[in-house]
Amino acid sequence: MKIFVLIFILNIIVPSEGTILTINDNEYSLHKFYSRYPKKHWERADSLQRDKMYSDFIKRELCILEAENLGIANDPSVAMKIRIRSRQALVNETYEQLVANPLISKENLDAARKFAKREIFASHLLIGHSSSYLAKPPKRSLDEALLLAQKIHADLKSGEGFGGLAEKYSDDPGVNNNSGSLGWIQWGATRQEFQLAAFNLDAGEFSGPVLTDFGYHLIFVTDSRPSDFQYLSDDAYENIIFNLTKNTIRDKLYNAALKYDSLKIDNSNVVFNFDAIDAIIRAFENNQAGGAISGSNTKDASSLLQSLTNIGVVCVFDGKGFGSQWFAYRLGKVPSSRQPSFYSKDRIVSAFKTVLLQEIAVSDGAIYGVDSSYSYLQRVDEMVSGLLYDSYLKHLVNTATKPDSSDVRGYYHNNKEEKYLEAEKVVIRDLRVSYKFLADSLLMIAADGADFSLLASDFSSINPKDGGLYGPFARNNNKSLFDAASLLEVEEISPVLPVSNNQFSIIQLVERVPQKPIELSRVYARIESLLIKENQNNAKTGVIDGLHKKYNIEKNLSLLIQ
Repeated sequence: MKIFVLIFILNIIVPSEGTILTINDNEYSLHKFYSRYPKKHWERADSLQRDKMYSDFIKRELCILEAENLGIANDPSVAMKIRIRSRQALVNETYEQLVANPLISKENLDAARKFAKREIFASHLLIGHSSSYLAKPPKRSLDEALLLAQKIHADLKSGEGFGGLAEKYSDDPGVNNNSGSLGWIQWGATRQEFQLAAFNLDAGEFSGPVLTDFGYHLIFVTDSRPSDFQYLSDDAYENIIFNLTKNTIRDKLYNAALKYDSLKIDNSNVVFNFDAIDAIIRAFENNQAGGAISGSNTKDASSLLQSLTNIGVVCVFDGKGFGSQWFAYRLGKVPSSRQPSFYSKDRIVSAFKTVLLQEIAVSDGAIYGVDSSYSYLQRVDEMVSGLLYDSYLKHLVNTATKPDSSDVRGYYHNNKEEKYLEAEKVVIRDLRVSYKFLADSLLMIAADGADFSLLASDFSSINPKDGGLYGPFARNNNKSLFDAASLLEVEEISPVLPVSNNQFSIIQLVERVPQKPIELSRVYARIESLLIKENQNNAKTGVIDGLHKKYNIEKNLSLLIQ
């Protein structure tokens, strides 16, 4: 209940001036729309594509609201998914707030707070060097790159056009033919050094040389505009700020997390019963004939751990004893990307620690208020919304009527002449040889009245025992021979035809097999599957059309169409 109350609060704190859609009393922000359909995709889309984006956005939110009204979240399977994923979200968010966020410098946060509500239209000119991160770095040194960048900067100051200089000098292959244009840039989309220089420029200004891993940049800003972040609440904006600045601490995060984990394990006084761990190893060895159970077959590992009822306490954590059954249960809830391995004592201890650290993170999340933070609630809101939407669509699919045999037969009889016809086929005799002169000679003999089937029996590499008989076959099976046969009358003989691999054929048309309906038994399953899908789509469409009438929908496209 706590989660849903807080999610409701999340849905009403967005300022109304940023609202692009209202459904009953629920307001949906411009930023929420862009989080589903990125701004750059919207701006590049034509009118039909935009209509579909907006209508799909409405459809999704209607389905989520109806799922909430139907209590789908209370369905045991859905509720279980929500609990498991909310718990994992809390673990992730605890690490974000207690480990990652403290590593972010105040300077980076202050810069993001200052610039993130604005986006700029920028161009750049890149002068690379031999050690730069370019796919094909130039041979010049870093000092030579700086001297060239300074020269170009002087040319800019003297009035030369930025676009022409970019096309002449830039080492960025992606922009050197379009005057160096990068388009609209949001804060957080580029390297820190680059964006600090770029966002400190006003429209019409250019920078001096700015060094990044790619070389020296000269940056030219031609325009600026508010970003969609301007419509966020303070809490939402701060969350964005932290997310935008995460890339500045990625290289420090792994070691910081290891240090945090080690400290938490030490402070929690975790004690392992190594006799029990030895018993687990023996059980694994006996079960796998000496092999290891790893993350790829964790279900087997979990089942085996569940069966070990006589090994007692495996570890003591925070004054509590935990056995293999508890570990087996928790193991099943660990994401596949973090599944442990079990082939040694150290690995088993590490696996237990992985699960214990999740317990600690959940506990810390409650102690330090992570579970009531905006960032965590937003994670949960997005996760729950996605689950409700998917579950509601499955609910609609399950309510669709199943076609019976009369439906299948009716569809077949109504459509067999159009959709279920076998293609026209031909039967031929193929007299195929490896030499053109031989084919020419055989054609003359056949034209003089020799029995074609006997000639094929004596000379053809194609079914000689059957007198070269080939078919029936359709055009898509052998286009060249089919087209040649289609020009013949029955028993008429073709000229010499070059075929693949230096082979030459003379063919005789034996029979035309006209189009005919495919037998129902051969297409029954295909038609049944088609009708099931059709019924499901109709059920979804009908119900969703009804939701448009049930709920009060107010559209505000003015913020999107600018």
